[in-house]
Amino acid sequence: MGSLADDTIAGLLESPVKHKGNRAANRARARRIASRVPEVMVKITGNAKGADHVQSHLDYISRNGKLELEDERGDVIHGKDEVRALAKDWSQDQGKRRKNTRDTTNIIMSMPAGTEPRDVKDAVRAFAKRQFGQNHQYVMALHTDTDSPHVHLTVKSLGYDGRRLNVKKSDPQKWREAFAVELERRGVEAEATPRATRGVIKRGVSQVVHHIREKGQTPQVDQAKVREVLVDFRDQRAGQAPKPRHWEDRIKERQTYVRKAWLTAAKDMAQSRDPDDQELAKRIAAFVGSMPPMKTERHELQEEVARQLQRAQERQGREESKERDNQDER
Repeated sequence: MGSLADDTIAGLLESPVKHKGNRAANRARARRIASRVPEVMVKITGNAKGADHVQSHLDYISRNGKLELEDERGDVIHGKDEVRALAKDWSQDQGKRRKNTRDTTNIIMSMPAGTEPRDVKDAVRAFAKRQFGQNHQYVMALHTDTDSPHVHLTVKSLGYDGRRLNVKKSDPQKWREAFAVELERRGVEAEATPRATRGVIKRGVSQVVHHIREKGQTPQVDQAKVREVLVDFRDQRAGQAPKPRHWEDRIKERQTYVRKAWLTAAKDMAQSRDPDDQELAKRIAAFVGSMPPMKTERHELQEEVARQLQRAQERQGREESKERDNQDER
């Protein structure tokens, strides 16, 4: 078989980390992705700023001392008093700081439902030791109160060397890949494929926004998006062209390329005499067919607002019809 499929797959799997595997490794990874092996999730949920905020966060992840915290030495912190003592200790050693200095970096690392929670915690422990253990204090807490077992990892920003943790844009993807490696070492199938490679357009929802929505409230960001959609509808009714959103065009272009590249690789492998290639070609074609629609959150909001407006118009039409019938009877 020619190298077209291999080159195409290599290009698709090249992440921001710029890690390239060999042909066999790339094919094995493509097979796992097409088979929808569980994807790891690593999300920076925020930062604690100031002593009160640090204490509040540690109270939250420990459920006010009911869940144990484990630090970088493997020591267990349990109970409200021990958690408060840890928060006080971290707050007394803040170094030089400005008003908005980030005293912690708060991370969630999780796997889909069905993963053994202990494996997730063990993998996070190994990851944290490799990534932060040389220079930073940290604590971790395993949560199993949702379908997806997850660990809250809180890293003290000020390092032993007096420098603060500087998280780069590419770091979360690097951490995802390192987390997946640690899971695989424990016999847990895991992948860390970038969203774009999986055909995913919508970004994840931040923890803050998620909590606000859970309370039945509308976050400011949602309100702003709805207002934007309503302005678009108003402009359309007035015969005005919608405002250009070049970033959406770039997303569509990227996703068109991703889908075409996967299908190109599948077509090339389907022509191979190797049964494994043919089987992988079928998996990839099915994988592309199951990719989510190329819609941003704004597009979904547009559709929802359109449905609400349509229902409102239909309701108004029924009320007007009923009123006319009543007038005719009189």
